[in-house]
Amino acid sequence: MTSIDALAQKVRTLSGHLAAALADPLSAAEANALSYLQRIEQLVNLELQGREKNRLAMNLRKAGFPVIKRLEEFDDRHQTTITKRQVSQLLDFRFLDERANLVFIGPPGVGKTHLAIGIGLNALEAGDKVLFTTALALVETLELAELKGELKKKIASLLKFDLLIIDELGALVQFNLERKTKKSGS
Repeated sequence: MTSIDALAQKVRTLSGHLAAALADPLSAAEANALSYLQRIEQLVNLELQGREKNRLAMNLRKAGFPVIKRLEEFDDRHQTTITKRQVSQLLDFRFLDERANLVFIGPPGVGKTHLAIGIGLNALEAGDKVLFTTALALVETLELAELKGELKKKIASLLKFDLLIIDELGALVQFNLERKTKKSGS
């Protein structure tokens, strides 16, 4: 018969979540009057929850959000062009299924980035792959990939994301205007 310690050591090679829960499985099962099957189900559920938590953390890192902004924290007092109902309707993510674009346009400080990040976080938590970038960073990344002869590869990697959030389009337009002005002025 396998001892609890030996079993826990074997489980550690599979996952830390299950191993942590195996500390005293017999007494936990007895204390809660659980059958062995119920205790195994508890352990499997703990493992699944741990894996989901790790998946979300990894996808959150990959998403590259500059800050975490939740929709619940959004101050809509400065935003008059989109209602809470419209934002809520976006959370069914039908626009992703339809491959439609969302464009938030407005002056600085009205919450465009906050809305985009909040929607992106909700999509990520729903299981979608999300990438946040600025327009300037995206253009620089694509230009660099083109110089390396890897543009198709880079575009293919971007297509793996369900939602691509491109922030600061206005800054890119401003950057291009300044670049053209410098070229024509020299």
